[in-house]
Amino acid sequence: MKAVIDTNVVLAGLANRKGAAFKIIKRFLRRQFEWINSQPTFGEYQRVLSISQIVPPLRLHLFLNLMRTRSIFVQITGGLQVCKDHDDDKFLETALAGGANFLVTKNLKHFLHKSYQGVRIVNVAKFLKQLEKLFP
Repeated sequence: MKAVIDTNVVLAGLANRKGAAFKIIKRFLRRQFEWINSQPTFGEYQRVLSISQIVPPLRLHLFLNLMRTRSIFVQITGGLQVCKDHDDDKFLETALAGGANFLVTKNLKHFLHKSYQGVRIVNVAKFLKQLEKLFP
């Protein structure tokens, strides 16, 4: 299974190690899904997580290095413009370019459809349910 994870989910997961978003990070670390990334999405993770100061610098550095080495990176053009918040277009375009099954976000309202060209746009709980079916 392949997924793109929105920055808001990553931030929530790293901020609260007891929450559902952190369970997604743990499942990634256990290699239960492939995380699709692009330079624009990874750049946003770096920028937002560094500014937030929620994650201690060393833990953030280790997490980003792990993400860099374990993610599948794809090229995007930045030309897709279908989301209400155009900052989210890069996540959807990354999902399309990487053949992702899911785009996981806490901001479903920014996406006009529940799916787009085969990519299901879901919240954290729905994605975890899908992972639990494969890895109980």
